[in-house]
Amino acid sequence: MRLSDVMSGLGLAIYPILAMSLFLFVFVGVIVKVLRKRDRAEFDRAAMLPLSDSTPSNPRRDRAS
Repeated sequence: MRLSDVMSGLGLAIYPILAMSLFLFVFVGVIVKVLRKRDRAEFDRAAMLPLSDSTPSNPRRDRAS
């Protein structure tokens, strides 16, 4: 008996199908969340965070001054 015969008899073919289905559902969920118009203001605010002067970019350097 060969290893391929043993592995095919175990019925493991369902696991790749389940993993692909799970990935597809998560991917579609992320795309839907990103493209919702209701969250546009939150994304615009997050996009401007690197340009904001309200928090120091390097706190250690700012404390030493």
